[in-house]
Amino acid sequence: MNYLDKGILVLATMEMAKRKKEMSFCPTEVVKWIYPSNWESFMDDENRAVAWLHEKGLITLENEGITPHLGNTDGVIKIKLGKIS
Repeated sequence: MNYLDKGILVLATMEMAKRKKEMSFCPTEVVKWIYPSNWESFMDDENRAVAWLHEKGLITLENEGITPHLGNTDGVIKIKLGKIS
């Protein structure tokens, strides 16, 4: 599955997931890494990137140890690297 042409936030989210391996991280970490001075403006874009990556099975999501349904979460979503084929 080629995600390299899907935009900087998709690419950055996958890069962070690969670097962190089994450790989970928040979507805000990605946006703050790429856009440190204006990160809040890019959260909707990051959420779309996360949704696309999750839909393709490239990342897994959890919320307090439970797999959340995107758009219907309370609390913080954590990202982990999924299975890359």
